Amino acid sequence: MTLNLTVQEIAQITGAEAAQNAQTPVTKLCALDDAQEGGICYLTGLDHADQLGALKAAALIVPEEAKGKELPFNGALLYAKNPEWAFILLMKYVDAKRQKHTAGIHPTAVISPNAKLGENVSVGAYTVIEDGVTVGDNTVIFPQCYIGKDVTVGKNCYIYPQVVIREDCVLKDYVVLQAGAKIGSDGFGFAFHEGRHQKIPQIGNVVLGNDVEIQSNTCIDRAKISSTVIGDNTKIDNLVQIGHNVRIGMSSILCAQVGVAGTTDIGNGVVLAGQVGLAGHMKIGDRAQVGAQSGVMSSIPAGQTYFGYPAMPKKEAFQQLAILRKLPEMNKEFKAFKKQLNEAKNLSFFGKLKKLLGL
Repeated sequence: MTLNLTVQEIAQITGAEAAQNAQTPVTKLCALDDAQEGGICYLTGLDHADQLGALKAAALIVPEEAKGKELPFNGALLYAKNPEWAFILLMKYVDAKRQKHTAGIHPTAVISPNAKLGENVSVGAYTVIEDGVTVGDNTVIFPQCYIGKDVTVGKNCYIYPQVVIREDCVLKDYVVLQAGAKIGSDGFGFAFHEGRHQKIPQIGNVVLGNDVEIQSNTCIDRAKISSTVIGDNTKIDNLVQIGHNVRIGMSSILCAQVGVAGTTDIGNGVVLAGQVGLAGHMKIGDRAQVGAQSGVMSSIPAGQTYFGYPAMPKKEAFQQLAILRKLPEMNKEFKAFKKQLNEAKNLSFFGKLKKLLGL
């Protein structure tokens, strides 16, 4: 990311304290391991501060505890309580300055005359907006999106290319849908009747709370009845499948390739690592965490960390893994013991007595 700011201006944006050289120009954001001339990066700790002399960056954000210490860095220093967050604030500033879209309605967009668009709404090329849709102020809809009948989209939302939002779904404010997300597809519901799988109509919807972000190619199914609900500030990664009638609380994180079967209740602040699979009709308590590639077959209490397949409390799972690593050695010992036992069985009574007496 490029920028044209002084160290003092960066201090004002981030809340950091500029220690020296406040008028030093900064032209780019850099990672610490790829620091470049004119760039700014950040340091979360002082464990390797002795290596800063080789850093080429123009400025560096460091922890407040570095005050009064002689650091070998040759550029300008900024002190922050949380250097990473200060750097994120700077990234937010730069990101907000970038023009990501063309303002206004593209002439190729197809918008129903019955749709209601708020102020300063942008609609990209070849996007379709059906009857009864409501779009809030300052929302940006990128090209090639489809928004079905009677959808409600809140204010300040970003809907990236090739997103599909099916009929009756609701997006509240500040929702971000990354490219290719699918919201409101039919839930996977079938009844086996008279020798065939008969489709169950999926007549509910999906409700996405405020500040929800859904990453690319994730699918969230509409409810059979009522709503599939994603709570405020929850973030869902790429390639995640959320089944019908699932309810997810506030500020939860679902990482890539998670699969959640229908009618599962996930609490607030839950973390599901990559490729976790949840069977349906269960409850995951608040602040629970599930390790990568775990298969959850039953409910998890609040605040617990589970891992494994089937998932179990982390301590128990790690104990089992430790035993599994020892299986080759244990098997070798078992075979040696079995061999000794067989030899003992083949000895005569006097042979056994001699062996026992060591004769």
